[in-house]
Amino acid sequence: MRFHIEVERPERCIGCYSCVYACSRHLYGTLDPTRVAVFVRVNKSLENPFSVIACRFCTRPECVLACPQGALEVLPEGGVTLTPSKCAGCKNFDCIAACKLGALTLDRRTKVPVICDRCGDCAKFCPHDVFRYEEMKA
Repeated sequence: MRFHIEVERPERCIGCYSCVYACSRHLYGTLDPTRVAVFVRVNKSLENPFSVIACRFCTRPECVLACPQGALEVLPEGGVTLTPSKCAGCKNFDCIAACKLGALTLDRRTKVPVICDRCGDCAKFCPHDVFRYEEMKA
């Protein structure tokens, strides 16, 4: 099952990292905050202490255009998919640098980008309703 997911109420984030650990558990079967597709960043502000960063499922993603190997492809509903066999683990990491949101990161173990697969676990496990998610129609 795939979901439409967006960060709807970032001001509600308290930095519990439930979304981060749910993502890591789903993607890799581990609780590793470095292997995720959703990020909680600490700001230097008491007014807004945390930022939540997640893929916005662009219809024309810059990361796809930047990939010299063609390993990233645009999905019809927005967002991207990765063909790991095409990914050369570029030294420049052009796709990661191209994402202006900072929603793409490198899996340091496999040397390929970590891609959100729209499972919805970040939203399901967030106790503060930071995310909005709904099931996508087939």
